[in-house]
Amino acid sequence: MGYWKAEGAMRICVVSDSSELQTLLDYEPALTVLATSPGHTVPEADVYIWDCPPDLELRGQLAAHAEAQHFLLADPKHLEAFGELQSSACVLLKPFAAFRLHAFIELAWKTWQLRKQVQETDSLRSDRDALLQYVLEVNLKLQEYDQERNNFLARALHDFRAPLTALLGYCDLLSEGKIGIVSSAQRALLERMRISAKRLTRLAGGALELLAEGRFEKAPVRTPGDLGEALSQALHDVYPMAKEKDIELKIEIQPAGGLLLFEAEQMQQVLVNLLENACKFTPRGGIIEVHSYPRVDDTRSSRAQASPAEHQENGNRARIPAQPANVYQVDISDSGPGVPEALAEKIFEQYTTYGGGADRSVGGLGLAIARAIIRAHGGKIWATPTAEGGRFSFMLPLQTPSILPAETPLEQFASGSENALSR
Repeated sequence: MGYWKAEGAMRICVVSDSSELQTLLDYEPALTVLATSPGHTVPEADVYIWDCPPDLELRGQLAAHAEAQHFLLADPKHLEAFGELQSSACVLLKPFAAFRLHAFIELAWKTWQLRKQVQETDSLRSDRDALLQYVLEVNLKLQEYDQERNNFLARALHDFRAPLTALLGYCDLLSEGKIGIVSSAQRALLERMRISAKRLTRLAGGALELLAEGRFEKAPVRTPGDLGEALSQALHDVYPMAKEKDIELKIEIQPAGGLLLFEAEQMQQVLVNLLENACKFTPRGGIIEVHSYPRVDDTRSSRAQASPAEHQENGNRARIPAQPANVYQVDISDSGPGVPEALAEKIFEQYTTYGGGADRSVGGLGLAIARAIIRAHGGKIWATPTAEGGRFSFMLPLQTPSILPAETPLEQFASGSENALSR
């Protein structure tokens, strides 16, 4: 988040048994994030996020910290139990996406700034509190409408996938000649239909993932895998699009040198989304380059820089670092228009509506889906603003023998794909 620029740091106290909630905030340097569990001592803070039952203890805490701003995380089924607490706090309905929490924290920061700068009279404070109460009521109603919309979309997308699965089966039956003789031209057309139907199926599944984003208990089923295999399958899916625009594909894959844990189907979806985005904006006769390599991420708490200088030598791509790598990075570059620096973060948002069709300001659903999947895998994804072409990168944690469980056999280590794929 880049909207907090004050000299002092606003203190946010997260009262929850979930560590995931704290991770949504602790990477912002202008925030001081404190954490405690329900029933423990609550430190002094400017903003409180309460993820606990609406019992007498919570009522007492709200009264004891009346000057602070409060956010209550509530399950819609238990909303009535919060009762009069809604008059002294802002209610966020579960589950919620990260961007929604960030929006509320931004408003809290602006209010905090205003309190520091303005000496209010009792009359102004009374009027402000009345207006704030109206805003809180409207906000809660909007959240209820938003959840109803999400529930409707989830049901629609679920029903949407069933006929797509049937369509994929019909395409396979026809192309394999099990119903009748099929010419080579008809088989090629059926293959394109199959790829399009498969793409729609992935989009429907990805949209469901976005709707579920914010459910902290949801996690991908990660198993040892070879990212090279996932990339190979993704290239197979996007190849017709690249061929139609006469786009040259250059692929270079370095061995991981460690163990990568991911859900294969989801990671393939990330690669397809990024490659389709590159194909969409690459001009006819352009180039798309894919490079993957192990590297060292010293920060692991802030956005890493793409393709650091220490991983380049004489114009070549990354070398395996001297010290043990802790992440595996994938860069997808193209010869299309670059991403404006001001939009490098916003391009991954679900509801980004900047720019027009001629530039890359509109990220689309695919990038939002990719970010949700990478975050669920404990990785990072970003766009690098460049003067020449677009570049999207993501990294995944790389496991090493020293941090693996004792029962993990070393034979499970994936060496990574050593085959360089080319067009």
